[in-house]
Amino acid sequence: MTDRTEYIAGLRAFADWLESNPTVQGPGGQRLLLALSTNSAVEEFAAQHNLTVATDDEGNMSAELTFGPITYHAYGYVDFGQHVAAMNERRARKWAEEQGLEIRAAEVTA
Repeated sequence: MTDRTEYIAGLRAFADWLESNPTVQGPGGQRLLLALSTNSAVEEFAAQHNLTVATDDEGNMSAELTFGPITYHAYGYVDFGQHVAAMNERRARKWAEEQGLEIRAAEVTA
């Protein structure tokens, strides 16, 4: 079985299990993420499925399909490499702050 086939089978098995166990509370909502990495891939996905594209303050795009309380959230970035670098820097600075440290640029010697 492929990963996609296994995933779909898992979703169906979960839905069947929820249906056959009515006393078990189901999730209140679920957001399934589809990382497309680039804005152009999000635009293509949205066009194929007649969806509206949303753009955040940083210019990153997303589009959503909803199935009841379940959202299939496709997203991409203006520059994925830059996004990852900025995210890594934020994490490092947060960690340093929690440790009572400060991150500073290295001194350049000629």
